[in-house]
Amino acid sequence: MSKYLSSINMKYLTYFKPNRELSNLILRQDYIIIPGSGLHSTICFFYMKPEREKNLVDDLSPIDFNPFEIETLSFDHFDNDSLVLRLSCSDELLQLHNRIVDIVSNYANITFDTIKRKYFGDNYSLHITISKSSSKFDVSSKELICRKDKIAKYFLAKKIDGFWEEMMIKNKG
Repeated sequence: MSKYLSSINMKYLTYFKPNRELSNLILRQDYIIIPGSGLHSTICFFYMKPEREKNLVDDLSPIDFNPFEIETLSFDHFDNDSLVLRLSCSDELLQLHNRIVDIVSNYANITFDTIKRKYFGDNYSLHITISKSSSKFDVSSKELICRKDKIAKYFLAKKIDGFWEEMMIKNKG
């Protein structure tokens, strides 16, 4: 039995990644502070007992979704000291988000109700965290604005000992 199968809850994340071109543009900027989970946009995050992973993956795997387009819109501040790049949110992405949240609701611990109210549904704020708000990042730069990307896969990861480990990659179709 794994040392992670226990009564403790672990943090999980479903997300998509920006394409190489957008990632490279972001990484070339000054004062970038990338989160430990790398450049990504969160679809859903939650806490769950690790022994429920297999059932969660079994329920997430059959989700079929259409590839969706995102566009970078503006810089903004989010949560505690995060500088983010706001993204457009297509109907296809919103449908995927809602399906994942519905499934995760069956597995996540009790804190998920609070997480849902604060970050999901009408409060879903699509973005990529690129730095700390307190950094000297130049938010007047237009190089990262109006960039488009087509997303055709998403990931499920869990946090183990402070590091994110991918558990599942779901490609369109």
